Amino acid sequence: MIEIINNKFRNLDTNLIKTWVKEIISSHNKLEGKVFINFINKKKMSELNLKFLNHDSYTDIITFDNCKKNEISGEIFISYYMLKENAVKYNQTTDNEAIRLISHGIAHLLGHNDKTKKEKKKMTLIENKFINMFHVKQIQNV
Repeated sequence: MIEIINNKFRNLDTNLIKTWVKEIISSHNKLEGKVFINFINKKKMSELNLKFLNHDSYTDIITFDNCKKNEISGEIFISYYMLKENAVKYNQTTDNEAIRLISHGIAHLLGHNDKTKKEKKKMTLIENKFINMFHVKQIQNV
């Protein structure tokens, strides 16, 4: 089950995102568990970041991995505030930035990390692969 909570983006089709996330999970020969994608405000994100990661700063995404063996489950929290800031910073639409952040969270649930420079570089490649899967899917549905 893939759930998207508090999606305020008019152009992001919730059903399309769910299908896309399911395809990513399936393409890694994993089973779909419960994945919750939560869009939250700046205050809530700061609270989560401090409580669970002991970081007193803003961040764009936090992923909680609840995977069991071959089943992908977890919660992804995305900050609206940071998403909008990132979109401006990287000259992207908010929809494209939302897709990038969802890709990032799913990559974490699939076991990828981004602590080192090498891991960050690999994570970016994985995100780009997932983003391309989303855009190809949209083109096919036109």
